[in-house]
Amino acid sequence: MTTSTRMIPRRTAVEWAKKNLFNNKWSGAVTVISLPILAYVVFGAARFVFVTGQWEAVTRNLTLFMQGTFPRDEQWRLIAQIIMFAAAFGIGIGTSRAASIDRAKDAGLPVPESSVADTARRMWSLILFIVVLLLFATIDGTGSLLNPFLVLIAVGATAYLGTQAKRFQRRFRNVGWLLTAVLLLFGFQIVSGFDAGGWTPLALVIAVAVYTAVPADRFQSGLVRVGVKLLAVVISALVIRFVYSAVDTTGIGWDDWSGLHLTLMVSAIAIVLAFPVGLLLALARRSTLPALRWMATGYIELIRGVPLITLLFFGQFVLNFMLSEGTDVSRITRAIVAMSLFTAAYVAEIVRGGLQSLPEGQTEAGQALGLSPPTIMRRIVLPQALRAVIPAMVGQFISLFKDSSLLTIIGIVEFLGVREIIHAQPDFRGVAIAETLVFVAFGYWAFAFAMSRESQRLERRLRVSR
Repeated sequence: MTTSTRMIPRRTAVEWAKKNLFNNKWSGAVTVISLPILAYVVFGAARFVFVTGQWEAVTRNLTLFMQGTFPRDEQWRLIAQIIMFAAAFGIGIGTSRAASIDRAKDAGLPVPESSVADTARRMWSLILFIVVLLLFATIDGTGSLLNPFLVLIAVGATAYLGTQAKRFQRRFRNVGWLLTAVLLLFGFQIVSGFDAGGWTPLALVIAVAVYTAVPADRFQSGLVRVGVKLLAVVISALVIRFVYSAVDTTGIGWDDWSGLHLTLMVSAIAIVLAFPVGLLLALARRSTLPALRWMATGYIELIRGVPLITLLFFGQFVLNFMLSEGTDVSRITRAIVAMSLFTAAYVAEIVRGGLQSLPEGQTEAGQALGLSPPTIMRRIVLPQALRAVIPAMVGQFISLFKDSSLLTIIGIVEFLGVREIIHAQPDFRGVAIAETLVFVAFGYWAFAFAMSRESQRLERRLRVSR
């Protein structure tokens, strides 16, 4: 038997403990001191969770935690939104997976492996949170026990079918990204409503897709090719505008959203808005134009010197005075603007740190190849800079997600704010305060830890540490 195939004896528990816990006298001392403390903490936590905890406040108000004061007769909108988002994420994952395989084959590298087990290992905190929700729904005993399980099965099946987008042929790869964007927009609007103004974001997405997909290469003139593409974009926008006008329906406004649903939506939208703004601010701060550089620097330093709660109060009480008379901006919209602008300043500094970490030789190499400054920044500098700051960037987004709990201070009923409604009920006034707080903390931890694990996967994939 060769060395490569020889069975390596497995280490016993005693050998493992000796190497990892008692390998020297200091390690042994720390172990001896820590183990009783850890055992006491674990025992106390288990006793609280399984024996003494009064979880009735959570089980009877589980729907309130999830969707808050959202109208109960409109719950079908939330279920439809979850299924559409599941389809969008599934298609996005499948398309991303196929694109990774294409790049690996083009570069002659081994195809990266991925499996359901790998995903479960990264997302185990979210899986545990879902299991706890299903357990509480079962304990609830309200007669609607089957609904959560049916929704979970529908979401899982939809997401799995979406991942089959990886089977699209390479020339149809952009179709996957288009479907992802369209489903995300429709998923949002199935709750907010398909009013006449909602066609604008969808038209922008379709316009980009149409412009890149229209086969205009048969025309000799570049001006004619651009004209044909723009004509197709205009026709697409007009068609979408007509469809939206024909199905003009009113949904549930921002101010009626609450609970965990509102927390996730506000955090996701603020993250999506903060990243590009922060990226532009970082580039502006490094600009050779003094006026642009001074404005970006002034904004960043001003926002970083002000607490987020101050900006939230500013958005709620001052922003309306700066708008024209008759303009009514939702409280949640103002909160999202404040959170996005606040996080953008920190993202700008994170990106600027990544840009400064790159040697000048990268830019000089691009100049030697005759590339223009925008191309050098887009093709050479930014990919390396963003790759280097993934841990700090994800950390800032996790902080933004947790900072969404500050919305309860300005009267917006998000995940944490639901507790005030629960403990205002006669049955739970002054009762089970610790239990509801632990449940909310567990929910925040589950999502934050999943984001952290996904960040680590991305770091390993991009070899950030090398």
